[in-house]
Amino acid sequence: MAIRPAQLLGATWLWLALAGSAMAAPAPPDQPASGPGGSAYSYGRVVEREIGRGATGAWIFLPDSPSPHAIPVIIFAHGWAALTPDPYAAWIDHLVRRGNIVIYPRYQQSLLTPPSRFLGNALDGVGASLDALAAGRFGVRPDLARVAAIGHSAGGIVAAGIAAQAAGRHLPAIKALMVVEPGSGDGRVPLADLSTIPRGTLLLGVVGADDQRAGAADARRIFAGATAVAPRDRSLLEMSSDAHGMPALLANHFAPTAERGADQSGRILKLLGEQSRGQGAVNALDWYGFWRLGDALAAAAFDGADRRPALGPGAAQTQMGQWSDGIPVAPLRRLD
Repeated sequence: MAIRPAQLLGATWLWLALAGSAMAAPAPPDQPASGPGGSAYSYGRVVEREIGRGATGAWIFLPDSPSPHAIPVIIFAHGWAALTPDPYAAWIDHLVRRGNIVIYPRYQQSLLTPPSRFLGNALDGVGASLDALAAGRFGVRPDLARVAAIGHSAGGIVAAGIAAQAAGRHLPAIKALMVVEPGSGDGRVPLADLSTIPRGTLLLGVVGADDQRAGAADARRIFAGATAVAPRDRSLLEMSSDAHGMPALLANHFAPTAERGADQSGRILKLLGEQSRGQGAVNALDWYGFWRLGDALAAAAFDGADRRPALGPGAAQTQMGQWSDGIPVAPLRRLD
């Protein structure tokens, strides 16, 4: 069908109006220059390796330029069907360039892998990865006294299980556990007995106010099950969406995801996130939310750094930066 000149003119005016609106709207915060979540990286390059096959395999990410010696380990448990690390590449790169080894256990051979096997598969992949690292296979050795676990979606349940069963599998203790929007929304991923998560573990949970898949139910179950973790060592937070400016910040189930090289321009991907598995943009929800909280939690657990940016209480934990017009981004809300 031919496009009439009037239709073309109307579409042009609509595009100009939207562009003008975007130009006039406040911009979200940029990545801070330093501190947790910031861009002051110690390493310039990320090296990727793969170990094992199938559901018990894993990817290992190592910092380079310069090459470190013994550094902390972050176990990163992915969401349902994220069979490659691509959906989390931006966060993984951030963790590695700050000076961590990241282990990404595959734990699913395919979508047909039974959820009852997720945790056992992940533990096998983590164990094999740590053995290879400790043997010097990849040059960079792990500091086994400084190990943390982060999990998103189904991976939040898996990460909690890793923390609970590490001792029984002769793995290093998980000093910090961060569960992000944990759960599959349908209860298919079984929750381990979390009463064995050791006292002294730092536990942080983050849920999204607009997460229509997982909600907060499984996060609350994890916190209820981790009975040995002291109240002062835990915090459960809710992240809110904020459409004060453009691009809008949407705290949906895919807010933590972003491929390598993504930036704040991915507004459409963020808005469509609940209807697709497309990855979103890196934005203030990452820098001031997921990344900042994860960095601060690990620093508190590994090095005795100030706990307040991760566990609170106060604005050091809940603040999310400011829009370009000085209006604060909607702060995190404590649920515990």
